[in-house]
Amino acid sequence: MDGVSLLNQYLKSWTPTSLPTSTSISTINPTNTAGLALTLLELQNAIQTETNTISLYFLSRAARGVAASYTIISGQQYLATATATQDFPEVTSAMVNATLSLKQLEWKANLYAINLSVPFNAFFAAMFGVTLICLLGIGFSTKTKYFTICLACGTVLEVIGYVARTLAHYSWSDPNLFLCQIVSLTVAPAFIMAGVYYLLSQMIIIHGEQYAILKPIMVSIIFIFCDVVSLFVQASGGAAAAVSLRLFKDTELGTYIMVGGIGFQVVSMTLFLYFLFDFVYRSFFTANSNIKYSFSTYCLLLFNTKKGRLLRQDLEPFYDVGYKHIRQRSLFNYMPLVIIISVGFIYIRCIYRVIELSEGWRGYLITHEEYIFALDALMVLLTCITYVFFHPGLVFGKQMTAQISVSANKSESAADHESHCGNSRMYNYSKNHSNSPQSSHDEKFIMDQRQKYYNPYFLPTKFSQYNSHSCPSSETYTYFSYNSKLETKSESSWQNR
Repeated sequence: MDGVSLLNQYLKSWTPTSLPTSTSISTINPTNTAGLALTLLELQNAIQTETNTISLYFLSRAARGVAASYTIISGQQYLATATATQDFPEVTSAMVNATLSLKQLEWKANLYAINLSVPFNAFFAAMFGVTLICLLGIGFSTKTKYFTICLACGTVLEVIGYVARTLAHYSWSDPNLFLCQIVSLTVAPAFIMAGVYYLLSQMIIIHGEQYAILKPIMVSIIFIFCDVVSLFVQASGGAAAAVSLRLFKDTELGTYIMVGGIGFQVVSMTLFLYFLFDFVYRSFFTANSNIKYSFSTYCLLLFNTKKGRLLRQDLEPFYDVGYKHIRQRSLFNYMPLVIIISVGFIYIRCIYRVIELSEGWRGYLITHEEYIFALDALMVLLTCITYVFFHPGLVFGKQMTAQISVSANKSESAADHESHCGNSRMYNYSKNHSNSPQSSHDEKFIMDQRQKYYNPYFLPTKFSQYNSHSCPSSETYTYFSYNSKLETKSESSWQNR
């Protein structure tokens, strides 16, 4: 089929399939007639050489718009000068059809297939903007870098996405706005989850690595890697689908890639929830054998009720003593619940996105904006607002998140050391002091009270095995107990021991 035939096909007599209850006939300034004639001439020249079907489709739409505009201008001139009124109904009918044709062309150019809501999109853009300012303020003041950067990136993308949707109300067919909002809103939650994943690692370190299946560093590596993979898959799929939709090509491949990326994120989040609940269970019910599992006890501890706080006092001695000051902060015990709720919000959003995109770009959910606001925008916004009030910088303390991550490797040795012998103890013995029977009794009492593991080197029979030739002479001998090893602080004599 040549270009002229294709043009004639799209310029055949057009009538609306349905009539609105009321409409206003479009008016066009007659001075635009010269511009319309020039446009029609350009279309005729272009369609003679164009072979691409997509380009021919757009040329035919432009030609149809020119024809409808000519009809309206001619009708306006006739109604303004004609004296015979018998032709008025026919002319008016032609002008109505031309008006409806122009409106249909405009609607078909709408990449969203809906009339975007300015108030709601602007509201969410503003709310994410305020949340961003709060997160940045708290993050910089508490020196919480990683978490703040992750949530800031996600929140910035949400702001960009809803600003683009607000502007797109006035420019339905702008492909740049469409691509901007679809990619921004699709990948934004991945950045937020990257910050949430890191929180579990820090919670494990603060309580003790024995309460988790994986080590903290492995939790961060595995789930942040999964997050990065889903991020790139979603972004590439969204970009491919948006470009295909703009060019009226098949969007199936790009849509499937997006669904796959979001589906992968759902799977990784499900696995994360498993490790999270397992950590919460272990830290609640395996630390102290006197605290047995029951659903009511679980809720008391999770919601940090008054009875739950009493139970936590019995659990505290079994946690890493090095981070006791963090666990005693007022907001800390709410953190497991906060993480569960925030992940739940993003989980709902991702499930919605999978179902929405599975229906296609003209499906029911994506063409009804109330679902987007309730199940996507609101869920992500609630997550961000939650971490304004429970920001790790506020929960753990200023600069503590960096110290927790740095001391992740030291935590194990600190916990091991404390579980065996408590804090490092220093005992000073002088030559004269050791000869006193009362002092020997006091020393034995102190050692019995403070020493929490059996060390044969503290037995008098062991000390008696040493003679004056064992070590150089010295007035005093000082030693430390640390992980069942003796460290010499200063050279000393073992005489008279």
